[in-house]
Amino acid sequence: MGKELHVSRLRFRKLFEPGRIGKMEIKNRIVMSPMVDNFGTEDGYVTERSIAYYEERARGGVGLIIVGASAIDFPRGKGLARNLAVDDDKYLPGLSKLAQAIKNGGARAAIQVHHAGAEAKSAITHMQPIAPSAILAPHSVFDAPYESDMPHVLTVSEIRELVRQFAQAVERCKRAGFDGVEIHADSGYLINQFLSPAFNLRRDEYGGGLENRARFLIEIIRAAKGAAGPGFPIWCRLTVLEYGVDGIKPQHAQEVAKLAEQAGADAINTNLFPYDVSLLAPPPTAEPRGILTLFAEPIKKAVGIPVIAVGRVDPELGEQVLREGKADFVAIGKGLIADPELPKKASEGRVEDIVPCTTCCYCLHHIMHKGEELHCSVNPRVGHEQEYKLKKARQKKRVAVVGGGPAGMEVARVAALRGHDVTLYEKGDQLGGQLNLAVVPPHKENMRPFIDYLRAQVDELGIRVELGKEATLQLLKEAKPDVVILATGGSPSVPQIPGLDRLKAVTFVDILSGRTHVGNRVVIIGGGMVGCEVAEFLANQGKMVTILEILDEVATEMWFGLGAFMRARLEDKGVAILTGVQYEGCSGEALNILTKDGEQLSIETDCVVLAVGVKPDIELLTQLKDEVPEVDLVGDCAGPGRIPEAMGSAHRIGLSL
Repeated sequence: MGKELHVSRLRFRKLFEPGRIGKMEIKNRIVMSPMVDNFGTEDGYVTERSIAYYEERARGGVGLIIVGASAIDFPRGKGLARNLAVDDDKYLPGLSKLAQAIKNGGARAAIQVHHAGAEAKSAITHMQPIAPSAILAPHSVFDAPYESDMPHVLTVSEIRELVRQFAQAVERCKRAGFDGVEIHADSGYLINQFLSPAFNLRRDEYGGGLENRARFLIEIIRAAKGAAGPGFPIWCRLTVLEYGVDGIKPQHAQEVAKLAEQAGADAINTNLFPYDVSLLAPPPTAEPRGILTLFAEPIKKAVGIPVIAVGRVDPELGEQVLREGKADFVAIGKGLIADPELPKKASEGRVEDIVPCTTCCYCLHHIMHKGEELHCSVNPRVGHEQEYKLKKARQKKRVAVVGGGPAGMEVARVAALRGHDVTLYEKGDQLGGQLNLAVVPPHKENMRPFIDYLRAQVDELGIRVELGKEATLQLLKEAKPDVVILATGGSPSVPQIPGLDRLKAVTFVDILSGRTHVGNRVVIIGGGMVGCEVAEFLANQGKMVTILEILDEVATEMWFGLGAFMRARLEDKGVAILTGVQYEGCSGEALNILTKDGEQLSIETDCVVLAVGVKPDIELLTQLKDEVPEVDLVGDCAGPGRIPEAMGSAHRIGLSL
């Protein structure tokens, strides 16, 4: 291990080099991005759940953790239901415990002070939002499902009071034991609204030219530096580009960064913020590595203080960015949600053991759209760090896992780590299950590393894998396992449509697996995620595709704005979409439907693709009754779901054995 550690340290020499922000020394160049977790209370207090979440990431080897979006004006300034509050000393005990837990874990502890401005919603705060100008917060594909409210336009005296509140909050965070504070001037929130020409229409000293628009931020930095005293690190996070509006551009951000440096800021954290779907930009599920690191480079050229780059950074890319001098630190957000031990594994030369983020946006969907606590589709431990403890089993058992999809591989992985003797049976010729199909449609590239990770873990742990072998009742009786875990998945559902058997009807599995080919005219029954992905897949082949959906909109269950991206792409590619339909039957080569307007249509097609979900495959369960001591179900055979449900059920069963 010593040699491997030395080689890894050379490989990531810059990444694990100590750094400094102001007078704060940081053990490496990896920063945990400020992200809201919703583990706090609706009253703004820190919880034990939040503390455990951050402490686990501190112990994972990150150099600096920035706790996200803590409101300096509570509740008026919070953007989400469970933002932490830093505007009163009553919050100090919890904040102090959080800061100490992070430091006990070996990381530096920072916190981001925040005001949502016009992005605050009265449905959450029960108060009118505030802003530099009377402009409704624009709709974004990333919005929570709340209507925007016309904001109150701040007076000069109210602006100066907010400056004082920011400064007091920074000083309070210092007293709580944090090592530094980041001022949130990003992501469409209050300070960003002052900075952006799209949202600041003022004609006084806080509006007009860039220097006036930056005045609010600069006054906050100076007041905060004065309140916290000399030597306490304070920096800001800036939007380098707003797209979807005529707002902040890189040249504007460069000038603001210079002004912030002159005012005493000790570093600049960088970001980009979109207000609309762009067909020129990839959806989040297809974001390339380091997509936002490009925006750190112009800031690095403009200032002499440290610059933090962000945007799907992995260890290799982080090392490259640092070696090329494009930034001084790299921030990792969702990657540290997926695997809190990412830095530790990289430093030990175990990059293949890092759980890869699939950029599925499940985390953001729960926080932003549902107002719930943070979840992760590939890391079931998120938010359960205290309960989900991986301990050696008291009694070693022979465990047979039937099915090699994500649920099967995860339960096998956890069971093996706990010391059980595990055999994994997969009737196909490769592990991966439905994930092997999930990577076929466009823009699903970031799913493939997760399949590779699970396969590698199964191999590394020495789990016996029987490929091409169906686990029959007789086989399992001969193997004599103590526990059988069924991860047999599900089979595509077939809707009851009169005459459907007279048309060429295939399933989404047939299409994505390449088992069948379709003609030029294709009708897809089902406008959920799978149906839409198959439609885009076929449209890219030049097929004339029609989606039929009984609901009023397609792609409704796709996470965190991904549905908006999908609908825009389908429209751009000429896919016909009919919603609110009723199926009346089939005749000849046509599918007969009734539209939501009551019109009867006959749609001629060469092929009908069924994409209306799956039904659990539990045939083996009934056969195993009274034949083995214990049978458990995970994944789709326990109930139709997606990766989060598969991974969650598998992880819990693995821990319970």
